[in-house]
Amino acid sequence: MKSIEITANSYAEALKEALEQLGLSENEVDAEKIKETGLIRKKVTVRVTQKVTGAVLVSDFLNGIIQRMNIDCKADVEEKDDAYYVSLSGEDTGVLIGYRGDVLDSLQYLSLLVVNKDNPLGKRLVIDGENYRAKRTATLSKLAKKIAFRVAKNRKEEALEPMNPFERRIIHSALHDDRFVTTESHGEEPNRYVVISPKKPSFDKERRPQNRKPNNQNRPSNNSQNAAASTSHTDTRAFNRTGYGRMKTYGGEKKKLF
Repeated sequence: MKSIEITANSYAEALKEALEQLGLSENEVDAEKIKETGLIRKKVTVRVTQKVTGAVLVSDFLNGIIQRMNIDCKADVEEKDDAYYVSLSGEDTGVLIGYRGDVLDSLQYLSLLVVNKDNPLGKRLVIDGENYRAKRTATLSKLAKKIAFRVAKNRKEEALEPMNPFERRIIHSALHDDRFVTTESHGEEPNRYVVISPKKPSFDKERRPQNRKPNNQNRPSNNSQNAAASTSHTDTRAFNRTGYGRMKTYGGEKKKLF
C-alpha cells in the first residue's frame, strides 16, 4: 500500500503532485490535510494513501514475496467482477510456476487467504505466468480424452496420478459430457487422484425385444365364437318352434314355411 506526504502552496497542488508520484487516480486514494503553516505564504501538507482493495492487497503480498526472493519477476493484478487475475512476468517467472504449477498454486492459495482476511468479497483469485494455465489445460484435456477412449474400449477403469484441485477439475470438465465414461476423485490431499471408469450400459427400451403374440389371425376370436353360438342357439329354437321345410295346410293349399 503506497502512501506519501506532499507540501505545497495549496491543497490542490499537493494532491496533484502526490498523484503524479504515486501513478494513481484520485478515486484510488484517500487524501488528508495534515497541517497548514505560514501567515502570508501558506504551506499545506497533504498525506495521500492508496485505498485498501483486494487488488492492492494481492499486489503488495505477491510483489513483497518476489522482492524477498530476489528474483526477476513482477505481479500485475487486474480486478474484475468475478475474480482477481494476476499475471506474472519476468525472466524468473518459471521459478514461481514450479513443477507442474505447484509453486503457482501455493502462491494462489496464500494470496487468497490474505484477500479474504482483510477484504472478504468472496471473489476468486487466479494467478498465471507465461500462459501456463491455458497450456496445462490443453495438455490435461487431451490426456483425459485419450485415457477415456482406452477405458471405453477395454471396459476397465484407470486411475490417474495424484493431481492438485486445479488439474482434477480439468479432467472432470473434459469428460463431463462423455457418453461412455465417468470420472470420480478418490483419496486424500495431497494424494487425491481421479479415476476414469466405463459407464454401465443402460437398458434401451427401444431395443427391448417385444413379446411375440401367438398368431391368432386364422383362429376365430372369442366374440366370433360367442356370436356363432348365439346364432346357432337361436336357429335351434326357431327350428323346434316351426321347423324348416315343414308343410302346413291353409285352406286346402299346402305352403312350405321357410
